[in-house]
Amino acid sequence: MRRATVTSAANIWLLLVALAASGASRAASLPSAETFASRARIEGATVSPDGHYLALIRSIRGRGVAFVIDRTKPIGSSGDVVIGEPNHFQFTWCHWPTNTRLLCSLRGMAMTGGYYQPVTRLVAVDADGRHQQVLLQNNEEIQGETQDRIIDWEPGKPNTVLVEADPSLSPSQRWLRRRIFLAPEIHQLPAVFELNVVTGRMLLRENARAPIRHWITDGKGVVRLGWGVSGTTLSYYARLEGELEWRRLEKFEVFSRENHFKPVAISREQPNWAYAIAPSGGRDAVWLMDLTEKSAPKLVFSNPDVDVTDPVLSADGKLLAVHYETEFPNLYVADVRLGSLIDGLKKLLPGKFSVVTDSTSDGGTYVIRSVSDRDPPTYSLVDTTRGVVSQLGAPYLDLDPASLAPMQPITYPARDGTSIPGYLSVPPGAEAKNLPLVVMPHGGPYSRDTWRYFFLREFLVSRGYAVLQMNFRGSSGYGADWFFAAHQDWGGLTYEDVVDGARWAIAQGIADPGRAAIVGWSFGGYLALLGAQRNPDLFRCAVSIAGISDLSLYIDEGHLWTSPEITAQQVGMDPVKLKRDSPRLHAAEFELPVLLLHGDHDAQVPYEQSVVMEAALKRAGKASRLVTLHNADHQLSDESDRLTMLKEIEAFLAAHVGAASPP
Repeated sequence: MRRATVTSAANIWLLLVALAASGASRAASLPSAETFASRARIEGATVSPDGHYLALIRSIRGRGVAFVIDRTKPIGSSGDVVIGEPNHFQFTWCHWPTNTRLLCSLRGMAMTGGYYQPVTRLVAVDADGRHQQVLLQNNEEIQGETQDRIIDWEPGKPNTVLVEADPSLSPSQRWLRRRIFLAPEIHQLPAVFELNVVTGRMLLRENARAPIRHWITDGKGVVRLGWGVSGTTLSYYARLEGELEWRRLEKFEVFSRENHFKPVAISREQPNWAYAIAPSGGRDAVWLMDLTEKSAPKLVFSNPDVDVTDPVLSADGKLLAVHYETEFPNLYVADVRLGSLIDGLKKLLPGKFSVVTDSTSDGGTYVIRSVSDRDPPTYSLVDTTRGVVSQLGAPYLDLDPASLAPMQPITYPARDGTSIPGYLSVPPGAEAKNLPLVVMPHGGPYSRDTWRYFFLREFLVSRGYAVLQMNFRGSSGYGADWFFAAHQDWGGLTYEDVVDGARWAIAQGIADPGRAAIVGWSFGGYLALLGAQRNPDLFRCAVSIAGISDLSLYIDEGHLWTSPEITAQQVGMDPVKLKRDSPRLHAAEFELPVLLLHGDHDAQVPYEQSVVMEAALKRAGKASRLVTLHNADHQLSDESDRLTMLKEIEAFLAAHVGAASPP
């Protein structure tokens, strides 16, 4: 995203605030399942470089629209819908590459080679709604279904962005099209093109180069970094300023413990230096590395407890901030003026984590995204020239954040004494004592639970359940030792950490020992199935949403998103362990009722995983039910699919755990 240089904002909290009154009167009654399943009214915001136009992604009756407001007109003037979502597609982002041209990405699912895969489209439109055009699609120069990978918004030519896209195969190679979905090594090797967002014309800037699958520019339109995977080997490449030759910087095996630098951006101040992610004290940190390899890397920022993520940069490569997550999200701010703005936002929006997501070229107006554990993302506009801060609409009119449950950071001891971090959510007004409990392990597994609003968590808490989330070993964000402690041990140490969390909640008196359930999504769904198989003494029922049931089958399906070799490295190849840790192969051992929910257009965990699990349970005569969500993706993006899920889970838990009594 474009980031303008930040101007002074030391007194930003003294600006006229229009935020407090916007959510003053909201319904106090128990929110319906429909409310929790619905899309936020505002899902994104972007301001044109000159500040003339503001574009919002809004949802209306479950469908998204791109809505443009002319900021030069009187306050209260209505805007215009310029793009609507086509069937089976949803907006992922919108952004202004010019003062009058809006670019939006749309994501959907499509059948490719017999399997469903995510597809993206890029649509451009004028601020007044005219000259709408789908870019890249049907262009003879490119192939592939991913068409929204903008890598430089300001490459130095008018009306132009740089986009990476898979170049079309030559006539002699077109027979490969039939095999593309089975052979990651022959596709996803993008070239870089100049794309004129007005005419749609493309000009090749950088040829595809094996094994590079992602390119990075210097913020001035010059491609300087690239990385890619061949087999299970990850390589990083760079070229020096003014040179044409590429050099390989790093080469290492995926999931290896060797120390390595992963370049992520070129430095503005030192064009032959790059920001990189590499270990420091056992945690990922941000470094500056010399691409000439003449000087030692310089540590920019590290945190002793958690990994940091990629740095936040201005459009021209200046380091602005570094994000990291302890119990709460944090920013290390490198830019003094941005630091003043962030400090002001903390005073203006207490209890929220706010970041700048867009700004005008002169730094006079900013788009702010704010989140908390009880607030879905909200967007505000800070106009420093007029001294006004305005919230761009409440995400949900029927949800009062004050009535929702906060996420309380907790730790509990695992059986080997390791302290496991997590979060506990308890119904507001209820004492954390003897409550029905939902244990909800996160997906991934290489992810982590964070302090944020999650509709499923809040829905369960609103129905009277305590919800326990944990960042078990194998989660990301806590350093290499934490990650590798459970690597290739999904059904071992990772699952033990989840069970130990449930036992802790019961031992502390938080949970009723006879009223605990395990509910998980994706990898969390896999852990829920293990709970139904292994711990009828602890849980009363299990819900698997798009969960994995058979690890060997999952490895075979790895070609759908990466390669079987990488998936095998992730899961492990010990046949005894694969059998032991695959719930489908132990259906006869299940003693708990199981609810399976899965979209049949899932591209991350194939629908087949739940189909074979249900079949095995039925053959074994076990209590189970598969709810197929037709045309649904892994995230259950449509409101109707999420509503079905919430109602099914609510009824299932009420029947097997006992209906909770909301306070």
